[in-house]
Amino acid sequence: MKKLFLLLLLFIPLLSFGQVPQTIESKFSIPDGYERVYNDDYSKFLRQFPLKKDNTVQRSDGTYKTNSNIWVAVFDYDLGIHKTHQCADAAIYLNAMHKYEQGMAGQIKYHFTNGDVTKYQDWLDGINYKLDENRSWILHKEWTSPRVDNLETFKEWIKIVWKWAGTKSLPFDTMSVNMKDIMPGDVFNNNGHAVSVVDVIVNNNTGHKKYILAQSWMRDRNTGEEHHILINQNSNDVWYDLNTNETIVTPQWRFEPNHLIRFNIN
Repeated sequence: MKKLFLLLLLFIPLLSFGQVPQTIESKFSIPDGYERVYNDDYSKFLRQFPLKKDNTVQRSDGTYKTNSNIWVAVFDYDLGIHKTHQCADAAIYLNAMHKYEQGMAGQIKYHFTNGDVTKYQDWLDGINYKLDENRSWILHKEWTSPRVDNLETFKEWIKIVWKWAGTKSLPFDTMSVNMKDIMPGDVFNNNGHAVSVVDVIVNNNTGHKKYILAQSWMRDRNTGEEHHILINQNSNDVWYDLNTNETIVTPQWRFEPNHLIRFNIN
């Protein structure tokens, strides 16, 4: 028995070493004088979300993103390579998955680009959507048998959201935020592209903020790609400095401070 106990003590650390994925919290060190002050459930969910081991960005068509000098890490979730998982969809996924994991199924809802609301609870109750044959902006609602609430059901619904939501639907589900108040979970959206704020740190002495951004890039309408954390190419590290008077320059897009939004609390 003693020998078995000693073997287990030796073996368990090896298992743990191989199983524990990196996260934003473990991978990216904080500059001296800064602190992660946002410790609400959503902020912790984002910075503790698992990252891929191989750091590759796969697309839905089986190819891989090649300009690897623009990202430093990749979120690890299977729907990241779905064909409709693009910029705004990645932001919606993180928000929706957090709510789902928190047992908030009745509060998970988003808008389609045409303004219609889609609720996860309606999906559980049996709703389906059918595009009008002659008017592409109209979705007809049909009801079938109720669905069982589980992760697979949730994933099927989120793919429906992605199909008809995007950067132009985000304003229905968000509110404008002053850049000075930036926090994890916020999104930069200019109706052409969207990137997620996935971590924010604050200087203990000056109050100055730095933040991390992540994106999924829409190469074309039919190709999605995994959600990846961006490099700040001006400083060659992961942190962006908060400046309320400057354009935010990401590797593939530019945003203005007034493009910052935050998901509504349902």
